[in-house]
Amino acid sequence: MVILSNTKLKDALKEYPELEEYLINLSPKFKKLKNPMIKKVIGKWASFNDIARVGNLSICELLHGVNKQIGKEKELFESAPSCIKMKTSEKESKQKNMKKDEPEWVKKADQIIILDVRERDDFFFSEILNNIKKLNDNQILMVINNFYPSPLINVFDEDKIEYYYLNENKNIHKLYVKKPNKIKNVNNWHDIKDTFEEMDLRGWREDPFSTLIKKANEISQGEGFKIIQYFKPTPLINMIEPLGFETLVEKKSPIEHHVYFYKKLADNKKGKKYSSDGRIPLVIQSATPVVYPIIMRILQSKKLMDKIRLEELKIWDKTEKHLGWIINGNADISFSAVAAVAKIYQKGLDIKMKAVTVWDNFYLLTRGYKAENFGDLKNHKIYLPLIQAAPPYAITKYLMDKTGYNYNDFEFVFGEPFGRPEEIKDMLVSGEIDTALLREPEASFAIYEGNGEIVESLAYKNIWEKLYPEKGNLPNAGVLFKGEIIRKYPEIVEIFLQETKKAIEWVNENRDESANTIYDIMGKQPEAAKLFLSRVKLKYVDSTDAIEDITHYINVLNKSGYGKKDFGELKELFI
Repeated sequence: MVILSNTKLKDALKEYPELEEYLINLSPKFKKLKNPMIKKVIGKWASFNDIARVGNLSICELLHGVNKQIGKEKELFESAPSCIKMKTSEKESKQKNMKKDEPEWVKKADQIIILDVRERDDFFFSEILNNIKKLNDNQILMVINNFYPSPLINVFDEDKIEYYYLNENKNIHKLYVKKPNKIKNVNNWHDIKDTFEEMDLRGWREDPFSTLIKKANEISQGEGFKIIQYFKPTPLINMIEPLGFETLVEKKSPIEHHVYFYKKLADNKKGKKYSSDGRIPLVIQSATPVVYPIIMRILQSKKLMDKIRLEELKIWDKTEKHLGWIINGNADISFSAVAAVAKIYQKGLDIKMKAVTVWDNFYLLTRGYKAENFGDLKNHKIYLPLIQAAPPYAITKYLMDKTGYNYNDFEFVFGEPFGRPEEIKDMLVSGEIDTALLREPEASFAIYEGNGEIVESLAYKNIWEKLYPEKGNLPNAGVLFKGEIIRKYPEIVEIFLQETKKAIEWVNENRDESANTIYDIMGKQPEAAKLFLSRVKLKYVDSTDAIEDITHYINVLNKSGYGKKDFGELKELFI
């Protein structure tokens, strides 16, 4: 294959990948080709004639150089001078765009939004396209580059986006862009997928689920985004598709998958609604990933998603931030610890807990030894999550006292300023500590990652059942609503609770399938997720039916110094 002026860069690099390094060394302006996304987009739209203009090179010089590199210089000579000719229609079009006078829509624009990309080496192509789609009627976008923006111009020509090009000097190329008249109805969105914003999730230390759900809700119809992950993220695909998306998965290698999400145009004939019309915007949060399987299943409910628009989903690793969102009214629905909710309710908050969903969730784990009772923990430092004034310590003190032990005889360790469950789990797994109180899912993950060296010594539910045979459940966490949501949208509340109950029933009956839905979002192996779901107790109980268990539990915490009021003054929270 001989390279001519109208040869696309993409085709040349596909056959001769070694040319990439040659071009990068040829001109500083080609260094952006090191960015794979820039290379992919420029390669698709730019010919070697465009490349020459970008690098301020003679087209003859460029063609002889690249063909010499691939041993095709002789063939190039044989095709001269046609090798450097553009098609007449293409040449005339380019000249026309370069020479036309400044249009009226540029002169009359109320606001020009400037995007200077001269010093940028990142992939800004999708940013430009997204900015264009967000323009108001009287706004225009001006992109400043240090070379002739042929890839962009080629895209605009094909999509019939109106633009005006101005070359002030060799280092200032301005491209004025007008808002498109309407959403482009793409015949095949696969043709534009290379323009999608990219999110590389490999190595993310932070959970990407909330970010992606937020992105899916913010993005406009006819747009898309792309994620890169080590594996095919089937759970994420299953979550995002019901929000009105089509997906395409490309397996680049066994450890590299590219997933494209495209937001479809609404099909009004079928009555589908993926926009905000008629749906209630809600913010949902949880203080712990223990409810991941429940939430994942809930959000797959068409009945619910036809009624609500998920504005944001937050799964906090810091309890204080979760509580802060409740206190400040940022969250409409929260999956929250029963005890924490009871305490902050004392501040006069307008909230209601309508159901308990997680029970019996305290486990003392040990490494290198097995404790049969609290006495066996003496001479070991006991690491507890949160702070000394939190429920884990309060319930531990109470159970020690009730089983004949003095908690003052034990050494408790709390984090500074908080004992984070994930951090405590990691210390236990690494062997840095040998005793810890953990809740799910961290307890199961510690046991799994411990490879047989970490065992469950004491489950508080077993001690509780012996002490109170008639009250054998510890109410751990439930569904909390902002009072305003209950009053304004009772139908939404009822549907959400129904779908929560169905989700719990489904998870309990399909633990392996549920584990395969959540493991990648939780950043764990499927086997770890399966162990977690085999151990955690998920059970839906309406708060009015759980009043007796909740009353007893919170009164126990009160006696151990947690909270300031008797439960009688908190009863309105749960009915």
